[in-house]
Amino acid sequence: MPGDKISEKSPVPRSALVVGGGLAGLAAAVALESVGVRVTLLEARRSLGGRAGSFEDAKSGEILDNCQHVLLGCCTNLINLYARLGVTKKVRYASTVHFLDPRGQRFDLWATPGLPAPLHLGPAMASFSALTLAQRASLVQATLAMVRLGRSGRAALEGQSFGQWLQQMDQPGPLVQRFYDPVLVSALNEQTLAVSSKYAIQVFQDAMLFNRTGYVLGLPACPLAELYARPPCQDVRLGTRVEEVIFDAGRAVGVTLHTGQKLAADAIVLAANYHAVLRWVPEAMRRCDARFAGISRLESVPILGAHLWFDQPVMTLSHAALMEGPLQWLFRKDDSGRVLHGVISAARDWVNVPHQRCLDRFTAQIKGLFPQAVGARLLHGVIVIEKRATFSPRPGVDALRPMQGPPSGGIANLFLAGDYTSTDWPATMEGAVRSGYLAAQAVLRSWLPAKKQCPQFLMPDLPLEYPADLLAPRA
Repeated sequence: MPGDKISEKSPVPRSALVVGGGLAGLAAAVALESVGVRVTLLEARRSLGGRAGSFEDAKSGEILDNCQHVLLGCCTNLINLYARLGVTKKVRYASTVHFLDPRGQRFDLWATPGLPAPLHLGPAMASFSALTLAQRASLVQATLAMVRLGRSGRAALEGQSFGQWLQQMDQPGPLVQRFYDPVLVSALNEQTLAVSSKYAIQVFQDAMLFNRTGYVLGLPACPLAELYARPPCQDVRLGTRVEEVIFDAGRAVGVTLHTGQKLAADAIVLAANYHAVLRWVPEAMRRCDARFAGISRLESVPILGAHLWFDQPVMTLSHAALMEGPLQWLFRKDDSGRVLHGVISAARDWVNVPHQRCLDRFTAQIKGLFPQAVGARLLHGVIVIEKRATFSPRPGVDALRPMQGPPSGGIANLFLAGDYTSTDWPATMEGAVRSGYLAAQAVLRSWLPAKKQCPQFLMPDLPLEYPADLLAPRA
């Protein structure tokens, strides 16, 4: 947690408007308020959480998540935010990750107690018979190479596609389909071969190879919006849409709401998606701030979520990573196994498919996976497609991602938060929270004298365990 609050006698300005109540905005608001800043959090929707939030289904009346979101043990800042929100007990952790082949045969990934990283998953991988012995040997070769790269080595590969790296490592196509794809497409919301090697390798390093707790899967035991219902912020305004940001003499000084009301503050944090940011900041203002040079070239990638209600129990597992589509992951949403949620990441090919056709395909897939589902009937289905879910983490994307604070000569008092900003993480919940914490630190740094220590909100990564720390470079 951060250090002492800013003194009441300090001449430093102490008010901030945070525009956007997704995870980035929540993180920024909670962090700033924790050190005594007067924060007003503005959210256009009627609930917090943004893309990781919930909505009410018109037909069933149930509160549904936009899409299933999970966290991993390596998501140190997201876990920290949940602690700040007081909701850690609303997340259930699974220490076994279930994979299913197209016939429904199950293969598990689990850690052996007492073994440190990267050895902890070794026995599970040795018995992971979805892969041939030769494929498992190839996977071991590649993962050892990932460990030896360390964090500095993966950063150097940001401009190379993971497809090229896999080719260099002689990773066979069936291995990519049956193991790399289920892990990476969902984690990065992009096709495995197209993503930057930096981010693909980061997923494996942080989640599976550096620390034994990194891979543990956290599943919210309530609708996502419930996690954010009571943030420790005194001024949260829902259903409040920002129409414009007010600028004066090259500085951001406030916002105009949809009601016409104007709000002023000492700092403005824009924590909405980058499409909204580009609408709020006029082109003439953007030209003088290097942060906006590359934002328009970021590529958005959609995610599809399918909510499915059956007339009888069809799934007993809490979750399943599917080795063949169309659905890539399935989650059980009730105790009986009648209600499921399916996810397709990098869902470009599904954006314009009629929803009934989607439901028919998904139902057929589920019946092929679970014998108990063969005679089941789909009672109700809801398809949710987030067209601008995340940015694509393709090679070279880091050059397009802006810093949270203004550069020299940039727009003073204007700060950016969002998973698209420069966090060294891909577009995940963890990346969004990191961006919010970094934005909060940038706000405080702009107010405090140069020699005064700035509160630190960003949590460290999980430490490298022995013997992984012997293999990875120290830098």
